[in-house]
Amino acid sequence: MARKTPALVIDARPRGPDGPLAGEVVLGRPVLVHLLDLAASLALDERPVAIHARLDEHGQFRALIGDRPGSNYVLATGPPPEGAAVLRADRLYDPDRLRRALRRGRSPESAVVWQLDGPSGLAGVEDELIRRRHYQPLGRFWALAPARWLARRLCDTPVRPNALTAASGLLVLGASAVVAFGGADQPIRAGVASALALGLVLDTADGHLARLQGTASEFGRWLDAFLDEVGDMVLHAAIAWATFAREQRPLWLGLGLLYAMGKYLFVVATAKLEPEAGRREASWRMGSEGASWPKRLVRLAGHADVRWHLWIILAALGRLDVALAAYAAYFPLRTAAVAAGKVARHA
Repeated sequence: MARKTPALVIDARPRGPDGPLAGEVVLGRPVLVHLLDLAASLALDERPVAIHARLDEHGQFRALIGDRPGSNYVLATGPPPEGAAVLRADRLYDPDRLRRALRRGRSPESAVVWQLDGPSGLAGVEDELIRRRHYQPLGRFWALAPARWLARRLCDTPVRPNALTAASGLLVLGASAVVAFGGADQPIRAGVASALALGLVLDTADGHLARLQGTASEFGRWLDAFLDEVGDMVLHAAIAWATFAREQRPLWLGLGLLYAMGKYLFVVATAKLEPEAGRREASWRMGSEGASWPKRLVRLAGHADVRWHLWIILAALGRLDVALAAYAAYFPLRTAAVAAGKVARHA
C-alpha cells in the first residue's frame, strides 16, 4: 500500500531579535519566499501550502510574498498540524535531500543545511549558501561521504573544524614540498596524490563538523579560504621549480610567475571590485542560472574542486606541469575577459 503523502506546511512563527525570521532577507529574498519556492518545487500535491503565523503578522507576510498567486498558499494561525511535513522559517533546506526525506517518510529536519537561530545564524547564512551554490561538482561523488562520516565521529570530541582545516592545509604544503624536492618516482607520485586526496576530504569535513558542532565562525571561513589560496600558490610554485630543475628551462619559472600574477589579478577583479555582486545575484540553490553553457564550462574549469581533482590525477601521472601550463594561461585570460566586461558595462 502506498504511503500517504503528508501535508507540506511552513511554520513562520520562529522569531529572531528583530522580529519573525521568515521576513529576514537572505540573498535578496525573504526566507519565507525561499521556503515557498522550495515547497513549489517539490510539488507533492495540488494543495496550497499552509503558512502558520501569528494573526497580527499575516498582513506583513502577504506583502512579502507579493504577486505570488494566492492559490499557492494559505495563511493560518496556531501550530502546524500533527503529522505534517513542516518547513521551519529558522531553517534552510537542501532541495534534493528534502525531496528524498519526504519520499521516505522522514522528517524535513534531516535535510537542514543551516539554522538561522544557531550560533552564526543570520551572520553566516549568505556565505554558506553561496558556498553551497558552487559546492564540489566532482568531490561530492566520493569525498563527501567520508567527510560526513569523519565529521559525525568527531562531533562529540574536542576536535574543532579549524584543526581539520589546518591539517588539510599542511597536507597540501607537505605534498608541495615533495613535488619541489622529492623527485618523480612512482611511490613519490602515489604519495603526493594520496596526500592531496586526503587533504580534499579534510577540507570537505571541516564545514560539516562546524555545522554539527555549531562552531561555524567568520575566522573559520577566513582560515579555510586563506589556507586554500596558500596551498594553491605554494603547489604551483613547487611545480614550476621542480620542472625547471628537471628541464633547465627558465620558461617554467616564467609560467610560475604568470600563474601567480594571473590568479592574484583574477581574485582582485572578481572579488574586490564588486564585493557584493555575487551576494546580490546568487541563488541559494545550486547552479549557474542564466549563464550559457560555454560560460558555465569556462567557469567550471576554474572551480577549486575541479582543479583539486586535476592535481590528484596529474600528480599520480607525474604530469603536474600540465596543470601549471594550463592555468598560467587560464587565469590571465579570464581576468582580461572580466575586466573587459566591466569596462564595457560601465564605460
